[in-house]
Order: sequence, then structure tokens, then C-alpha cells
Amino acid sequence: MSMGPLHGAVLGAAAVVSSPALWLSLVEGTLPLADALTRYLVCVGICWALLNAVAALVMAGPVPATDPGGAVDPSDPAVAAEAGRAHDVD
Repeated sequence: MSMGPLHGAVLGAAAVVSSPALWLSLVEGTLPLADALTRYLVCVGICWALLNAVAALVMAGPVPATDPGGAVDPSDPAVAAEAGRAHDVD
């Protein structure tokens, strides 16, 4: 699942990250609004990339179970039947 740069989570994370610049511009008035908005847009790009990377790691499909040691589950009926046939051959 990939989220776009205008997704709410991306815009919200960018607002949190750039909140000091937005505060200085909108509340205190000591930073020009253009500078604060530029910082916000840079944060949108960074947050978009990071959130997509995290989503790719978290939302990855399940890894198929493999049996590297060759061990079998003796409680499995198919395994028990195969073991029984192996003893009949000897």
C-alpha cells in the first residue's frame, strides 16, 4: 500500500516536523511566511518518503514458512502415515 504526498498522515507529520517554523511565522511573525511554507513543503517530501518506507516494511506480506532443518512434525497425520509406509518396506 502506497500513500500519496497529499495523504492526511503525510501532511500531519509534516506539520508536526515543521511546527517550529510555522509557529515563528504565524504566531510570532519573526519568520517570513514564504520561508515557513518552503520548510513545510520540504518536510512533506521527507515525511512522504519515510512513511512509505515504513509502510513497505510493515505491510509486507507474510513470509512463507520454510523448514531449514528438515524437521517434520510427528503429530501431522500425513507424516505419521508416511513413516508407517517406510517401516513396511524394510
